[in-house]
Amino acid sequence: MTQTATVAAVPGPGVARVTVARQSACCHDCASCGGCGATPGAITVLAETDLDLTPGDRVELYSRSGRILPIAALVYLGPVVLFLVGYLFPGSLSEGWRGLLGGIGFAAGLALAVLLDRRLRRRGGAASYRVVRKL
Repeated sequence: MTQTATVAAVPGPGVARVTVARQSACCHDCASCGGCGATPGAITVLAETDLDLTPGDRVELYSRSGRILPIAALVYLGPVVLFLVGYLFPGSLSEGWRGLLGGIGFAAGLALAVLLDRRLRRRGGAASYRVVRKL
């Protein structure tokens, strides 16, 4: 995926800190919207580059995000699958116990998602970025 970004800083050779406008599905056309409450924002990331950049340059940023889909599946489907396993697997238990086990499975899925998020943050995230060209 390519996006337009602004160079915020150049901390060293081959690396640029760039700011990217956060996109959403609605494109923030608030005049024609009923009001979702989303606020536009920006994220700052480190990107590899072979170009000679200075702060303020507008650049095209390429993000390799092939790992994001499996991670999203784990985060969104993990708690639901663990709930169903906890609820449906022990069929001989009463409804209350099955509900409790399902709730424990759901909570375990959320805990796994939080642990995965912390691990990814320590390792630099799920996506890697590269400045392709100056605009």
